[in-house]
Amino acid sequence: MKYYPVFLDVRARPCMVVGGGQVAERKAIALFDAGADLSIVSPSLTPALAELAGKGKITHHPKTFEEQDLACVYLVIAATNDRFVNEAVAHACRKKGILVNTATSPDEGTFVVPSVVERGDLLIAISTCGDSPALARKVRQDLERTYGPEYGVFLEKMANLRRRLLHDVADEDVRRKVYQAVVDSDVLYLLKAGQVHEADLRIAEIVQAVAGGAATS
Repeated sequence: MKYYPVFLDVRARPCMVVGGGQVAERKAIALFDAGADLSIVSPSLTPALAELAGKGKITHHPKTFEEQDLACVYLVIAATNDRFVNEAVAHACRKKGILVNTATSPDEGTFVVPSVVERGDLLIAISTCGDSPALARKVRQDLERTYGPEYGVFLEKMANLRRRLLHDVADEDVRRKVYQAVVDSDVLYLLKAGQVHEADLRIAEIVQAVAGGAATS
């Protein structure tokens, strides 16, 4: 099967996890961290999920799944330890046109959750379309060694630079040249070496050299 790769914005969107065990916890935490309005349908929860529910950060429906639970839901992950329950959830979601992933039978859902390397706002997703999770895991481990925590710091600085230039430099082409010059520079190497101040100075030098008098008054 060939999948269409995409990153979803689930902020404030109603998402649901069916199941309350360890697998469901991992799926739920990922959705919660992405800002989803999260509910969980399960007779019981792991301690971590129970704590989030107790603090009112997620909604817990202490029951078994029923099709009416899907009202107004944007995305569902079926993560119980019962393959037949997961397949029933997937079938109900597909019938209603709801995005669904199943932990036990990926082909029953409409999307798969890739293996991910996360460095701040840098997300690198790896998928073998279900053919070999072991290979996806190996590729992820290789990428984790290649792309260290400095990439997250670099992206923070690029985001700050982008906001500043959008305000100070009217010419879009000049802004683009500055961004590219910073990416092509030694800033990442400086950050990897822990030389954060030097990296900031280097970015300032590049902005001055490339943008020069292009800044608006």
